[in-house]
This record gives sequence, structure tokens and C-alpha cells, in this order.
Amino acid sequence: MELKTFNKNDVIIEKGSYGTSAYVIKSGRVEVSDLVSNKKIVLGTLVKGQIFGEMGLVEDQPRSATVVAIEDVQLTVLSRDNFNDLFGKNPKVLLPIIKALFERLRTANRMLMSREATDIVVPDEYESPRETELIVLSGFNASSSDALGGEEMSISKFPFKVGRKHEIGDVDVLSDNDLYLQDFPPFNVSRNHFQIDKVGGRYVLIDRGSRLGTIVNGKKINVQSVLKMGENKIIVGKKISPFVFKLEIR
Repeated sequence: MELKTFNKNDVIIEKGSYGTSAYVIKSGRVEVSDLVSNKKIVLGTLVKGQIFGEMGLVEDQPRSATVVAIEDVQLTVLSRDNFNDLFGKNPKVLLPIIKALFERLRTANRMLMSREATDIVVPDEYESPRETELIVLSGFNASSSDALGGEEMSISKFPFKVGRKHEIGDVDVLSDNDLYLQDFPPFNVSRNHFQIDKVGGRYVLIDRGSRLGTIVNGKKINVQSVLKMGENKIIVGKKISPFVFKLEIR
């Protein structure tokens, strides 16, 4: 696999261009954006270990977003030939890519359901996020606090994915999370439960197809809910779930 370096403000992928490679961030940060009605919309900021451009490995469609280095970055470039070669020789190396593809399919399916059901919960008193804000996750009870190591967790990368810790073996190809919750039968937490994302300039919680669903600010959501400025209460699973978090947008 090829290693490439880009300087701050370099365009790595331009929307509408063609490419068949995926990129893994070795160092630095990149910004993913789209242009809607001639207005730039930031879709997310990706950091070390994250992947972008993975759909280029499986389709010949134009790139769907622009990716720009917001600081000097070093990337591992994975071409289709690399992918096929590694699949035969060392498939474990491809696990992050495969997980990213699964997550893309999962998200696309949830968004399709959302459009069909118009199921997006918006708070009664919604205030748009400011230009700069701090996203902080903390526990409402002992189980949730323990899951965070007894401290607040600042969230700076999106999407931020939460799900159940897999206990059997070292590898779970179908699970991809930033925060793993230690749950026990009868489970409240699904392996891929929910994610926090920044969409169109506002923060959204998206249920990733969990079995028991997610409750946001007292309302069970089937697909997604817009998060409000200030405090948001998140219950992972049923109302009696031991995993209850406070998410603050400061």
C-alpha cells in the first residue's frame, strides 16, 4: 500500500471526481464537506485511524463529497488491486475497510427508512449550534459513568459510534464502535446501537438498527433525533436500561 502526505488545505478528494482508492488516516485530520445550494456544509471531521473514500473500491460512481486536509496529514492509500491482493494474503488487514463498508450500508438503510417514514424528532425549542461548540458525554448513573472510566468524554470526531462489547474471540467484523458498552443478558445494547453525527450543521443521534431502540429526551426514536443545545438525555435500550447518558452541547 502506498503512503501519501498532504499539506494543510490540500484537496484530497473533490466531489464529482472519479477514483477507485480508499484512504486510511495515519496522522492529522481531514474535513468532509458538500455543496448544497451553493453553501458549504461540513459533513464531518475525520482523525487518525478513520477511513474515507471506501466506496471507490466497490463502485465507479463520482465521489459524493469533497475531502480537504485541515492540517498536514499522512494517508495510507488502498487501491482495488491492493484490496484483492491483501484479501488473499492477509485479510485481517482489511477489517477496518470492511467495517466501514458495512457501516455505510447500515447508515444508507437507516436514512432510506427515515425518508420513507419522515421519522426525525426535532426538539420543541430547537436552537442551532454555534460555530464552535463542545460536545461532552457523561453518565447519569454508576453503570454509564463506569463505561466512560468515571470521567466526561469529549467528542470531536463524527460519526461517533456506540455499541455492545463483543466477548467471544478477538475479532467482530460486523461491529464497529468508538465506545463499547459492557452489557449482559438480557441485553439492552445492540452490537451497533447508535451514533452521534453532524448533519447539515446540526447534531443528530441516529439509531443504527438496534433491537430495543434508543430514547432521546424522553422520546423513543426509530431512526434519528436532532439534539438540542445544552443537555440531552440518552437511554440505550429500554426505559429501565442501566445505560443512561447525558450529552451536552456547550
